[in-house]
Amino acid sequence: MIPLARPLAGAAPLLLLAGLLVAACAVVPEPPRPAPSGLTDRPDTLLDRLAADEAAVITLRGLASVRYDGPAGSGSGTQVIVVALPDRARLEALSPMGTAVLILAIRGDRLTAHAPMQHEYAVGRATRETLGRLARLSIPPGPLLRLLVGLPPLPIRPGDPRVRVTVEAASIRVESVDGAFWQRMWTGPDGAWVERGELGEAAGLLLRFQFGERRRLDGATVPFGVQLEEVTAGTTLVIRYETVRLNEPVESWLFELPRPADGRTRILDLGGGPLP
Repeated sequence: MIPLARPLAGAAPLLLLAGLLVAACAVVPEPPRPAPSGLTDRPDTLLDRLAADEAAVITLRGLASVRYDGPAGSGSGTQVIVVALPDRARLEALSPMGTAVLILAIRGDRLTAHAPMQHEYAVGRATRETLGRLARLSIPPGPLLRLLVGLPPLPIRPGDPRVRVTVEAASIRVESVDGAFWQRMWTGPDGAWVERGELGEAAGLLLRFQFGERRRLDGATVPFGVQLEEVTAGTTLVIRYETVRLNEPVESWLFELPRPADGRTRILDLGGGPLP
């Protein structure tokens, strides 16, 4: 595996920065409050709402402001985000002039990145390890893409015995398991929507997330902000969407970054195993 060169490695956090949203804040204990009204007797109503949003979101195109904070420093920028669930995405970090300075594309198991101004191109498998190497955000690609469109990191399947809903003093808690990962989420005091949560695996907690203001778009209730705190690396991303369009046709070429053939571009291997 060829290590990332400094320009591409340094630019990557700004890429995600321009479109992600993050930094789950520590929760300050509050005095007990009455249980949420409306869902106390029927907590399954929350699962119905989650399932409805799951079915209503297929693609997202957005322009977002992003802030990144982590051990390597901090910064902010603007990013174009395109997601086609379940496994395709394109993130473009923009310069102040509006040109793309770094492009990252995920298509199934393949991850590519291109920094045109630095003449660098990276390719590897789309895994949490390669995302961590490139963007200092060691999160499985599938859950990350779901969070970008405002969905819980793991699917919620009505009737799944591994989904548990519990009414607490000031929120409703939803827990579920999908493969090797688990999630734990809480609503606000009204019990209407998931506001914050955690993603983990058997070895422990991976990520804290928090959704911002929600708006109704095309049959779905979409958060226009999301915070992500990657626990191991101490990386925080805060994303606020300025514009969002749902379920428009997405051109397949957006998720393809052809290898430059200009003779000047350095090709970097992100690793992660044989490419599909």
